[in-house]
Amino acid sequence: MPQAPTRIIFEDREILVLHRPGRSAHSLVTFADLTFRPKGDAFWGREAADRLGLDAVGFIAKRENWYPTASVDAAAAAVRAVLKPQGVAYGYSMGAYAALKHGRRLGLDAAIAVAPQVSIAPADVPADPRFHRFFRPALHRGMRVAPEDLAPFATVLVDPYDAVDWDHARLAAEAGPVHLLRTPHAGHSAIWLVTGAEALGELLGPALDGDVAAMRGLLRERRARSGHWFRLMGRAAYGHGHATLAETLWHRARALRIPDVILAQERARARADRAQRLLALGRREEAVAVAHDLAITAPAEVIGAIGQAAHLLLAAGAGTEAETAFRRALHLGPAADLHVGLSLALSAQGRAGEALAAARDGHASLPEDEEVAAHYAHLLLGGDPAAQAEAERLFRTVLARAPSHGLALFGLSQAVAARGHAAEALHLAQQASARLPGHHASLAWFASLVLKGGDAPRAERLYRRLQRLAPMRAEGYLGLAAALQAQGRHDEALGALRRGLNTVPDDPALADRLRESLRRRGRVSALLGRLRSFLRRPAPQ
Repeated sequence: MPQAPTRIIFEDREILVLHRPGRSAHSLVTFADLTFRPKGDAFWGREAADRLGLDAVGFIAKRENWYPTASVDAAAAAVRAVLKPQGVAYGYSMGAYAALKHGRRLGLDAAIAVAPQVSIAPADVPADPRFHRFFRPALHRGMRVAPEDLAPFATVLVDPYDAVDWDHARLAAEAGPVHLLRTPHAGHSAIWLVTGAEALGELLGPALDGDVAAMRGLLRERRARSGHWFRLMGRAAYGHGHATLAETLWHRARALRIPDVILAQERARARADRAQRLLALGRREEAVAVAHDLAITAPAEVIGAIGQAAHLLLAAGAGTEAETAFRRALHLGPAADLHVGLSLALSAQGRAGEALAAARDGHASLPEDEEVAAHYAHLLLGGDPAAQAEAERLFRTVLARAPSHGLALFGLSQAVAARGHAAEALHLAQQASARLPGHHASLAWFASLVLKGGDAPRAERLYRRLQRLAPMRAEGYLGLAAALQAQGRHDEALGALRRGLNTVPDDPALADRLRESLRRRGRVSALLGRLRSFLRRPAPQ
């Protein structure tokens, strides 16, 4: 009897859900990652499901939406209607979040989540800004994974040495009984350790049985015969400075049928990792040398590594080398981060006009991209009234598409403040600060507007937060002193300025403000002294 065709069982503006009938006694429910989009009857994990003859349900996101609860709730009845008696959720990254978040909602027995996020809400994960721009308050209300979300048996595959992924895994484990299966040195690429029908098939049985020990044993045993494991270990070894060991591991990966072209790309990515680690260790010159060599010699197929090298050079303050790297990467394939990076590299060299032109070219090349538009608009803010009006228009266009875009909210606040719309500027600045929890400039701007609005105690609290987050920013001390001064706490204001000058000793604004405050205090003291002398004079007879 021929197999029934794959069919759509649910669709709305956010997700598409497909059902592939299969002979298995259980169902596999997959959630695609960030980049997978609807295309015919394809779904993430389809190839493995076909080879294993699995009954499968595939969730596909139509954009970077992290499978909103409202949409999955709406799909739940249709999904439950086709599920076999047992079911396993399976996903990677964005899809892994959904495997955890919606396991119980869909009536599944187990979840296999590979390198998940526990949320992308800035308030939930302020230390991980990678996906904050995709957060939509209305769409993602109550986003963080909670105990009531989890399937009865939930597992997370995660690299304990990847700080960001490990933080998410730890937060997931705090939500309830989540078993952490460690994939050392695999990074966010841990999915490669369980890619393919054989690997997935081996894990499904223990997952349905709730046997975490068996799953750990299978993962350990697979390492010895996984070319991807040796490939990833080689990259980790090179990144830590062990080039000879890396080559040995890559040689073993090749013997396990990893193609040479893949290994060539891995070598380039490993060089980028090495430059990143050197920079983190404070070995700037070595980091710049490695990144610059990578940027000019890496094969065109590894444009991602070339772009990474360009960003590293920019972070290291090597503006000229970063410019060269960004131009090469853009020549190979335009991308939003490369356009913005080139503009920033030119700005770092003091070439403001060229930086603006590069941003304008990027916006013309990618007119729908929100990041490029917001960056271009921020540069326009420093121009004449016509440029400022264009900046405001661009910010509003970005926010019409992405109402929670933090940088656009920040820029629009500055634009409307320049036109004298204080109340609107304050409201926008508050929103921007909430959406950009690690963005010091937006916090400083918000605090300054609060102070201008006359709420000195609140401004004091904001400036103290800025000092904690960015102790080397003079704005924190200057603003705190102004807020204290506005409350009549003059000695504390002087203390704030002195602390600032001790922390940032070469800042001229702090030195000038402290000097002026002491001069003003001296004048006041002199006047008070003369007044006291006058009052002590004997009364005329």
